[in-house]
Amino acid sequence: MKIKKNTLYMALIVLIVIGVGFFVFAEGKTSINGNVIVGNENAQVMKMKVVGGNYVLEPSTIKKGIPVRIEADMSKMPGCSKSIIIPAFNIRKVVTEKDNVIEFVPDKAGTFNIACSMNMYKGTFSVVESDGTKSNYVEQPSS
Repeated sequence: MKIKKNTLYMALIVLIVIGVGFFVFAEGKTSINGNVIVGNENAQVMKMKVVGGNYVLEPSTIKKGIPVRIEADMSKMPGCSKSIIIPAFNIRKVVTEKDNVIEFVPDKAGTFNIACSMNMYKGTFSVVESDGTKSNYVEQPSS
């Protein structure tokens, strides 16, 4: 039986895509944010809202190396505060009623900035080392 080379290549590509899809979406508990895969089950959950023009994250301290799930309270997110940037972790996302979650894995410790895309709403949060020790690093705010 003769099989064309192109048919074999296509079959291989299909198998790879199916395999990657199974790995990434197994059990429906995994999502992709940029190029970071985060499992929701054991994530550190932070609640986010805006108070007096500032982002408030509760808790405001998380641990390095453990997935983070930031859940925005859309009833307390006016105007451009929905367009969120966390530069240190390369995050840019517009949260909505249907998608109010930001997920990432913090890979460094210190105090980091969060701002809206217009730099009107601002806030900070801290990441401690995996053993709980605090870092002296403080990200400088953008002007």
